[in-house]
Amino acid sequence: MTARPPRLRYPRVPARSAIFILALLILLPGCLILSAPPRRSDQLPPISTQATNTWQPGRFVWLELITPDAAAARKFYGTLLGWTFKQLPEQPEYTEIFNRQRRIGGIIELKPENRQKVAAQWLGTLSVANLDTALALVKERGGKILNGPVAMSQRGAGALVSDPQGANLVLLRAKEGDPPEHQPGIGDWLWVEDWTTELAPAVQFYKELGGYQKALTENGYAILINQDKWRAGIRQIQDAAFSRRWVPAVRVENAAPLAERATALGGRIWIKPGQSPANPDTALISDDAGALLILQPWEFSGEEKP
Repeated sequence: MTARPPRLRYPRVPARSAIFILALLILLPGCLILSAPPRRSDQLPPISTQATNTWQPGRFVWLELITPDAAAARKFYGTLLGWTFKQLPEQPEYTEIFNRQRRIGGIIELKPENRQKVAAQWLGTLSVANLDTALALVKERGGKILNGPVAMSQRGAGALVSDPQGANLVLLRAKEGDPPEHQPGIGDWLWVEDWTTELAPAVQFYKELGGYQKALTENGYAILINQDKWRAGIRQIQDAAFSRRWVPAVRVENAAPLAERATALGGRIWIKPGQSPANPDTALISDDAGALLILQPWEFSGEEKP
């Protein structure tokens, strides 16, 4: 994830949507699979299909969709982006996501209690050099450890945390190394960014947590860098209802028709291509269960056209 982050205008959110978002944040700590019995945690698949034995602290290495309806999510993203899926027979609540032949993430189905209606959300996994050290820093800086640490036989040692502003993410020391890095193709993850109302404290916290050597900050946006690679962004926003979350971007060829298709599938367009002067070709949508997603075209220097 080394592309330039989209500079999007931030949408206003209806009050009811904010209630759904907050409900999800309350639900996550008690329901995420990391808090399940060890047998179920052991069945989570590794994030890499090959042992690399190399780690890249500060890199977001995995993304999972937390949703109340996995079947609906498979239909939405399969139709929208052409992703394919594989359900784990030993753990029916978990679905692996594939873009072409590459495994890029997972779907975790969480049914809320009492049939509450909650919004879905993408949950990022950050690679850390040492999990115990990272968790100690989270607590010292005012964040929370929501679940874990958990030793997972296939995936490694992980924990669900929230940063001092309340954004959830998973910290992971992968068992056999982080997945190999590659140039994002169409349908792959391009970028991920934290949305917060307090930019400076968020930048300071994540610089420490991810071991970033520097952060480029301009016009309310920060780019976190280590080893000369752009790893993630932090966006300052005004609307608190949309803050406290990490939002991913998918690389696409053309965002406009995909955004329209998303609405036909039950999703919503928050920002249409052309509405953001800095990124006129980029769209912000939510899926049919409310999870936010950025659709962004991007061309890499020297890339061969298919």
